[in-house]
Amino acid sequence: MNIEEILPELFGEKRVYYCQRCLNHGLREKRKNHKLSCSFRFCQCSNCIMVERRRQLNSRLMQIEGSQEDKKPSPTTPLTTLTMALTTSSEEDQMECTSQSETTNESSGEDKDDGKPKERRPNCQRCAQHSVVNRLKGHKRACPFRDCFCAKCQVVVERQKLMADQIKLRRRQKREKNNLNSEREAPMTHNPSATLQDPMITLSAVLSACPHKNE
Repeated sequence: MNIEEILPELFGEKRVYYCQRCLNHGLREKRKNHKLSCSFRFCQCSNCIMVERRRQLNSRLMQIEGSQEDKKPSPTTPLTTLTMALTTSSEEDQMECTSQSETTNESSGEDKDDGKPKERRPNCQRCAQHSVVNRLKGHKRACPFRDCFCAKCQVVVERQKLMADQIKLRRRQKREKNNLNSEREAPMTHNPSATLQDPMITLSAVLSACPHKNE
């Protein structure tokens, strides 16, 4: 049984994710088949370092998961696959949920189905590390693993802090973009220098242009 059969809701609709490094620099590039051509794949700015750190934490989770599976007497590959699928998908959903909720029609309909926004339903990452599926919304206080200090949950905590910083960055970028658009859309009639001209100068210009001034 593959992961699509274990958790079909993760694969029931086409999802479009974007390169986080490009988003850091104001570009919107689809992540699929983009890695080698990314203009910022070697960027060492503080924002791109956060992206790389998240990638390292994801790799660390996979290493921990793999080492734990090696110690078990019976193979549990489907369970491992399920855990990592929940981790990756829900993490991306949480980022995309925030990004999409603050972005209006920037994806040219690519993230929509029949004109309706796709519903993002991230799962609790602490539960996912223990092979338990729980929706994140309204779950934090009731999470049975909220005080867990296992290696995987500690990685999840560090990754959540990075995600929070990235979400703050996306919100700041959105505010800056809105402010820039507002300045560009401001009508020229609001220019005070154009409306506060000396009335005597205007009257003189009218009289000098009058064809009957010498009669």
